[in-house]
Amino acid sequence: MKTVIMTLTAVFAATAASANAFAVPEISALEGTAAVAALAAVVLLVWERRRAA
Repeated sequence: MKTVIMTLTAVFAATAASANAFAVPEISALEGTAAVAALAAVVLLVWERRRAA
């Protein structure tokens, strides 16, 4: 667990150091909706499998 936390911290620090402070990712409404739909599908699939088990 300690290794995972250290790895995540290193990745976050490297990303934050190399990223521009004013850079924001561009995402359209369609892409945002698709991402939410994909996440909802996965959550519902997991919920249904646990309920059926």
